[in-house]
Amino acid sequence: MSENKQEMMIDTIDRQREYVQKQKEKGHGLGIVFADAFLRGMRDIGYKSPAWALAEMVDNSLQAGAASVSIRFGFTKDNKTEVKPDMVAVCDDGNGMIPEMLGYAVRWGGTDREGDRTGFGRYGYGLPSSAVSLACRYTVYSKAAGGHWYAVTIDIAELSAVAGDLPATEAKLAPVRAEPPKWAVRGNDDDRLDLSKAKSGTIIVLEDLDRLKRLGGWIKVSSLETKLLQHLGVIYRHWLPGHRLTINGTQAQAVDPLFLMEHARFYDETPLRAQAVEGRTFEVEMANGTKGRISIRASVMPPNFQWVDPEHPKTKGAKTNKRFDIMKDYNGLLICRERRQIDCIPAKWASFQNNDRNIKIEIDFDPRLDEFFGITTSKQQIEIDDEMWERLRNDGKNGGALANLLKDLRSRAKDMKAEFDASSGNRQSEAPRPSAAAMLETEKFKDTVSEPTAEQKKEGEKNLDEVAAALAKASGLPKDQVKEQVTQETTKHRWFVEFTPIPEGPFYRPVRLGEQKRVVVNTEHPFYTKLYEAASPEARWALEVVLFVLGERELDAKGEAETFYKSERHKWSDRLRRALDQLVPDDALADKLASMAESLHEPSAEGDEGTS
Repeated sequence: MSENKQEMMIDTIDRQREYVQKQKEKGHGLGIVFADAFLRGMRDIGYKSPAWALAEMVDNSLQAGAASVSIRFGFTKDNKTEVKPDMVAVCDDGNGMIPEMLGYAVRWGGTDREGDRTGFGRYGYGLPSSAVSLACRYTVYSKAAGGHWYAVTIDIAELSAVAGDLPATEAKLAPVRAEPPKWAVRGNDDDRLDLSKAKSGTIIVLEDLDRLKRLGGWIKVSSLETKLLQHLGVIYRHWLPGHRLTINGTQAQAVDPLFLMEHARFYDETPLRAQAVEGRTFEVEMANGTKGRISIRASVMPPNFQWVDPEHPKTKGAKTNKRFDIMKDYNGLLICRERRQIDCIPAKWASFQNNDRNIKIEIDFDPRLDEFFGITTSKQQIEIDDEMWERLRNDGKNGGALANLLKDLRSRAKDMKAEFDASSGNRQSEAPRPSAAAMLETEKFKDTVSEPTAEQKKEGEKNLDEVAAALAKASGLPKDQVKEQVTQETTKHRWFVEFTPIPEGPFYRPVRLGEQKRVVVNTEHPFYTKLYEAASPEARWALEVVLFVLGERELDAKGEAETFYKSERHKWSDRLRRALDQLVPDDALADKLASMAESLHEPSAEGDEGTS
């Protein structure tokens, strides 16, 4: 045993003995907390999920100095399939509890760490609240160094029956010598924690999973293991793998919603990487003169970060990868206390829309600052007070500069999307775009076929050469090789849509690229941001057909007609910009995009901005 851990163990046991003595001096008044109505109310405390409830127990394990924590599933002899667990145990090799402490630990408010500002817990509500939220009967086994296993069993029905009888209640809470079940002491072959050899430890066995059984998406072994690995991986991302956490024998890995931790799950899901954005660390002084630290980190991810095939993210039938659920579930300010995930909330001055999933901000605060962050007893919600919001928002030595950071992240994400859209315009797939196919099918209905003039052909070749030069520079390939490839593609695909930002430019611009007629859509114009992006796939294709028809007339025009179209296009664009800004204000646009972005980004959603 390390010297530090031995000192921690001695400190823990001494503190437990002192706490027990104080409670004995108070008498048996604590029994009153087991009143029938109180028990029913605590069963409905409202954890977000079983993962958040079990995290309360993991907190206790880590705070007790555990190096390993294991969540194990138990089965009765009648359970032949073992598809669903009959019992769940949270086991650790921490300092354990002396027998007298056990009877207090299972009560609400029973903690020797009351008011502690150095760890996860401070109220003593975690163990009993989390246990009864999942099971109506549970047993806590614990052993301190040099001692034996003792246990206390909590049965909600039995305690309710004696709620008015304090001596009977105390008798129910008295610890007894008892060996924990073998399946909880030693897990499967992949689980290294063997409590039969540990000098100390604690095992909490949830024996009657009445509440957990009602949750259809959680009760099966497979789903319970999968969800706990992901949720607990997020909650304890800064604590793993420094502490070993296993679920049903599988070691939990950190899951970083910012996707910056190289050792975390999903970091290598695709070759694309999140980009770290500089945050800041600052201190806040309390009224008593003590200081608490706040650290902020941030990241931004490219628009194709969450797709199985980043090169073709929105082609028909495209699938999102395993990163997507994390990005979707943690869309907001990620609040951590002592590097442990607590909540995900909007900024007071800005809401997070679905198209903000590719930016992440994490705020980690010192437990000494609890009053500023309004943490609930269940450690799963945060209510930041106005003073702290101002500190977080504002720049300066003792501020978080979140307003500027959020603005910067959104700007970077927008630039990434514009760059990706532009590059997508130069990647042409085999299948023709529906709008391009419609133009090809209806060419026979044109009244006249106009041959381009020598000047127009020369301009087409010039544009082709410029595109080839840009692609050659980006790819590092010889220009002649790239130009030959581009020439083949533009000959094969005679109609094409490209998306690129053109600040203060027209809403579209037709371009002749060799034999190809290309429409460049300006992603900076309200036509794109307020009309095209908000439309369904079918409506987008229809809008592209409109632009193809207009662009074709302009590209075929000669002489004064050619000058007329170029002049009018700018006038149309300015008038359209003003009208769309009036019709769809920016705040209404944000709401609109939020409501329909879900369908654009859900797994199995059909793409609509793919290349042609």
